[in-house]
Amino acid sequence: MLTQTACLVHIVDGDLPTRSTLARALGAAGIACRVHSTGADALTVLGTASACLVIRSSLPDMTARELMAEAALQGHDLPVLVVTDQGDVEAAVGAMKAGALDCLAHPFTTGTFLERVRACLASENPQAQQRDRGRDASRRLALLSRRESEVLRLIVEGKQSKTIAWELGISIKTVEVHRARIMEKTGCRSIVGLGRLWEAAEMLRARNLPWPVPSSLPSMAAMVEMGAP
Repeated sequence: MLTQTACLVHIVDGDLPTRSTLARALGAAGIACRVHSTGADALTVLGTASACLVIRSSLPDMTARELMAEAALQGHDLPVLVVTDQGDVEAAVGAMKAGALDCLAHPFTTGTFLERVRACLASENPQAQQRDRGRDASRRLALLSRRESEVLRLIVEGKQSKTIAWELGISIKTVEVHRARIMEKTGCRSIVGLGRLWEAAEMLRARNLPWPVPSSLPSMAAMVEMGAP
């Protein structure tokens, strides 16, 4: 019955009758699944075949938010459907803020459950998209020389060519040459584009992947005001 491993759904629920009912519903619909009574159990088996997580908001060993955070730290960017108790608005809001794709309140029909799971399986996980954008940005920024990276850092801090030249001890003409090469190597056509590229790399760095970025970054509105070089 559990043959579609490319769409493997992990059900994490401390209540045996509930997880058994959900597993039977998925099986009858031809969707492969595995059931887990705790978050720790689920974390030990998540892998490349995993496609979706169905998590009860409160588990015996952790909350749904804690499980989502731990899964992300382990590199599992999966769409998540969180099952909450009826009227538990706090749990639903918290799950969505933590990155859950959807929430479903108990009690619900089998049809509604399958509809939400299929939507998760068909979705492109925003976290995975963000990760891919960050990796692409890091690859493009890695093409820059050490001096070009220094110039870029000052550009995204909102500094003009004259100030950059003074801080680095080079001529304004040299700054403009570096700026042109930065645009060419990264494929960006404006300072706004550079800012978006830098921000994507910063988000990746925040997940403990390499790319040195400044602690603060001007807003996109500020970059628009600066205009293209």
